Amino acid sequence: MTVGLLAVGAAAAAGCGGSTTYANRPSPPSPINLTVSINDSRVSVSPTSVGAGPVVFIVTNRASHAESLSVTPAGSGAGQPLANTGTIGPEGTARVSVDFTPGDYTVSTSSGATADALLAAPSPAIQPATVVAGSPRPSSSSNLMLP
Repeated sequence: MTVGLLAVGAAAAAGCGGSTTYANRPSPPSPINLTVSINDSRVSVSPTSVGAGPVVFIVTNRASHAESLSVTPAGSGAGQPLANTGTIGPEGTARVSVDFTPGDYTVSTSSGATADALLAAPSPAIQPATVVAGSPRPSSSSNLMLP
């Protein structure tokens, strides 16, 4: 019986460990929450400057009518939005996530309830906001208790 237990113990010990090594990939940076408030005259974002990496926009529409929020690279050749919320009713909220690379971004609105409205020109009465993404934030590999 003792020999049997020793044999099982030796087999279990032999299965532990190994000589194979694995590259440890760093985790992405922790997401940063940016609050966005839309009113009848402008889009406000706080903070307006972050390091590059994942960002979550938490949006509140305080305008008197439905709006859609979109995030695009700044500049005349911005192209398609990186993200958009879809229609947000008055006093409604939404969340949208973007993975920023270094650069400037425009956070703007468009009125309407269709997907085509998201691609339309920004609402003329509502001034867009600009967010600056600086150098990449460090990895979150050493942070404990992250989701």
